[in-house]
Amino acid sequence: MIVTKAWLNEWIELDGNTTDDICKSLNAIGLEVDAVNKLSIPEGVKVGFVKACEKHPDADKLNVCQVDLGDEEVQIVCGAKNVAQGQHVAVATIGTVLGDDFKIKKAKLRGVESSGMICSATEIGLPDINDGILELDESIGVLTLGKQLTEYTLLNDDIIEIELTANRGDCLSVYGVSRDLSASLGLEKKNPNSHFVEDPKGIANIFQFEIEGDIESGIEQKFFEVQKIVLPLLYQFRLACIDHKSTHILHDYLTYATQATGVLFRAYDFDKLVKSDDTVVSLRKDSEGFDTLYRDQDPVSIIGINQVDDFVFTSGKYAVVEASYVDPDIISQKKSVSEVVSDDLFYHSSRGSEPELSFGMAYLCALTSENSDLAIYAGSHKHQLLFDPRVIKVEHQFINSFIGQDISSQKIITILTHLGFDVRAEEDAFMITIPAFRHDVCHAQDVIEELVRITGIDNIASKALTFKESHQINETYVRYKKRTHFRHKAASIGFFESVHYFFDNKALMDKYELPILNEALDVTNPITNELTTLRSTLLLHLINSASRNAKFGKKSIRLFEIGRVVNTSRGEQSKIAFIFSGEREAPSVDNHGKPALINFFEFAKMVSSVVGKFTLEESDVYNPLVSPYEYANVIIEGKRVGFIARTHIKLEQEFDLSNSYVCELDFDLLKYDKIIAKAYSKFPALSRDLSLLVPKEIKFSAIRNFLAKALPQEVISFAPIDIYESEDLGDLHSVTVKFHLQSETQTLQDEQITAIMDTILVQLKEKFGIGMR
Repeated sequence: MIVTKAWLNEWIELDGNTTDDICKSLNAIGLEVDAVNKLSIPEGVKVGFVKACEKHPDADKLNVCQVDLGDEEVQIVCGAKNVAQGQHVAVATIGTVLGDDFKIKKAKLRGVESSGMICSATEIGLPDINDGILELDESIGVLTLGKQLTEYTLLNDDIIEIELTANRGDCLSVYGVSRDLSASLGLEKKNPNSHFVEDPKGIANIFQFEIEGDIESGIEQKFFEVQKIVLPLLYQFRLACIDHKSTHILHDYLTYATQATGVLFRAYDFDKLVKSDDTVVSLRKDSEGFDTLYRDQDPVSIIGINQVDDFVFTSGKYAVVEASYVDPDIISQKKSVSEVVSDDLFYHSSRGSEPELSFGMAYLCALTSENSDLAIYAGSHKHQLLFDPRVIKVEHQFINSFIGQDISSQKIITILTHLGFDVRAEEDAFMITIPAFRHDVCHAQDVIEELVRITGIDNIASKALTFKESHQINETYVRYKKRTHFRHKAASIGFFESVHYFFDNKALMDKYELPILNEALDVTNPITNELTTLRSTLLLHLINSASRNAKFGKKSIRLFEIGRVVNTSRGEQSKIAFIFSGEREAPSVDNHGKPALINFFEFAKMVSSVVGKFTLEESDVYNPLVSPYEYANVIIEGKRVGFIARTHIKLEQEFDLSNSYVCELDFDLLKYDKIIAKAYSKFPALSRDLSLLVPKEIKFSAIRNFLAKALPQEVISFAPIDIYESEDLGDLHSVTVKFHLQSETQTLQDEQITAIMDTILVQLKEKFGIGMR
């Protein structure tokens, strides 16, 4: 971003502040000054007036000029094409030094005496303003013949180049930079001239304009009837400072107004835009969702992106001038996934331009009407973008504690008000309304950053680092500790942790009838052909990993993973999953080099060693991943938290796996509580088995639920250890249950144990009709 000191002075009162003061302040507030170029026209270059201009008698490309310097009249031979009678020009008089040892002397050119040189902009140290000599006008000040040009401060200016970060689009204008400077230096802002006279003819009578659909951009259009348009030297000079190359004077004005105010402008050729009285100019979405200006069905421009060349104003009498704004986050996101070609305006719109379009349009209209012969028709075509006010509440104490220094309420309000924030004090807090041009300020910390930036980091006293213990346990920390706890427990019994992509193979998920995302929520741009959707289970990845291990010759494979999965509505939840495939242990002398394969109950016992106690219940809810014959729900404290099962034999064949068992549990439902030490009985524990004849239609879960409430307190646990069936038993089967008994107060005697077991038998007989085998 390029500004000049004199240009800034039109927006804030800089009298008494040097360029060095300004640069120091800009650097202090995060607007890093990349370069400073102090322009100074050499002594001896004066204001002259060309009283006469005639062709050189012996050279077609030379002119002999009579130049009035106020106190004398001199003859100068000039070779510039644009020199003419009646011009005010920059004249390097005899003895003036231009550049490196280039001293102006009296000379004869083709026999004609020349006393001085009529200069171009670059010859006197200014930017390249035009081809030929520099024609002066009173935009730089009152022109006094013979006055030194070095005394015209608007030309002898200091050019300041600022390096901006991408989030500071609000400072891509002189107005934006001056706003930050006003806060830093405590200066009052000036109101630019925005007065102009509108022609009674209204734009509504010139062409039809319509808004269609949900438009996310703001625009304002004015109609210009151009008779004669002139660009004063001061504006030419400043545009040259920012390396602007002119295509038409109207576009020069648009660029100047954008650089000054931050509002983005385009100009359309009216004769090409409106072909007939039936032509309708409309603003609506194109096929890619961009807000686009159309002439009937022909696209004219994409707001904030580009303009079709055929409609650009290049000459003629009538122009439609448009100011526009689009949210930088919206346009950047859409552009990133589109191949649409952008022009120079996109740099500004994608970083955040000035949203107050009427402010910029009034400035432009005042600028052009003041210096040119043109008519600006009354009224405008508008689509006003309504901004939802973003209000952030920040407590005064939080600000001071965050910064580490007390900042008064008045100073906070003054700084934020200078920056364009609306601030309302409310008890010990501030209600801060964020202006639309600061899209990068979203949180209280962003507001505090603004205060630190303007206060100056060097003005905040350094303090010694102190350590203070405080309660740091929060939800995030608890989740981390829980995850670490279960990872370590799984690893301690021989499971290896796997980490896989959040994506999965949609074709495989469909094959095994696993939940798949609703189509409208699915991944639109998969990273590979194998990872085409979001995973709804951890098991497919684990099975794939187990298969690869098996193909590498591994005989016993134990894997687990903790990760996120999604449901069909893309809601996320955490899961923990296990797989055990193949031999339950390594070959050894104990197993004669032939270890047995893992089975259902051994696998369940290992999972229990990780996640804690649980019970299993039969279920008919399963999928083609697993076997319907070895499948059970995992129940913890009466809630289903997942399932445990053997993988389906067809799947084992497809993935070249041996006997394999899997388990997937809802990680959030697993208990992770502080371990509380409890007193234990010092008296011996013992056990008794009961072989019960149970009708096959009665599930053990019903027996367990009943006994859990009815057992004497001396029974500390029980579990089935054997099931026997035969034709002799008919509709009954024999279930052997082991009961563990222990008293808190005494050693249990045989008669007491017998009485407890008899009580259990009576209760089972009364409830279920169950007896001893």
